[in-house]
Amino acid sequence: MEDELNEIENIFRNSTSTDFLFDAFQEAIKLKIEDPEIFKILLGNPALSTDEVKMFVEKLIKEYPGQANELSIWAAKIFEHKDDYHNFFEDAIHYYKRAQDYKPDSTEPLLSLLSLYNYELNFTANKVILEFVETRILHVRIKSKIYYALADHYKKTGDKNLELKYFALAERAAEIENGND
Repeated sequence: MEDELNEIENIFRNSTSTDFLFDAFQEAIKLKIEDPEIFKILLGNPALSTDEVKMFVEKLIKEYPGQANELSIWAAKIFEHKDDYHNFFEDAIHYYKRAQDYKPDSTEPLLSLLSLYNYELNFTANKVILEFVETRILHVRIKSKIYYALADHYKKTGDKNLELKYFALAERAAEIENGND
């Protein structure tokens, strides 16, 4: 199986043929390879179109639901770093939101979403990002990280009241999380 795994990884890493990539993917599923790192290599292959990345992610999530959060975050990062950022912005947001849905107590998708906020342009997606982050804080295990990030966000936007509010919430949450209550 080690040889097959190496061969599949090599195809995922180096192939420019979507047919070969799909065949190797099918073989990996058949062999029940569960290493998400192997599939991250596939998803990051530049030969794949946006639709193909989405198709592979959806099939992987269906096949390995325990890895749905990690795979969604990886897909979001792929879309976030595409050359034509504005065309893939919504896809990145979508997959970060899905990652949060799969693991509601996680801070990573929310922090990543906040990093997508565009301070230069008034995108409607900015409002979507803020509303999503602010409504999901209650479910996050380590709230202080999100509160600090929101305080920093509001500092950048010049909203002193919300900056101070979230900073105070961050300090209080940090005390509780560190058991200093």
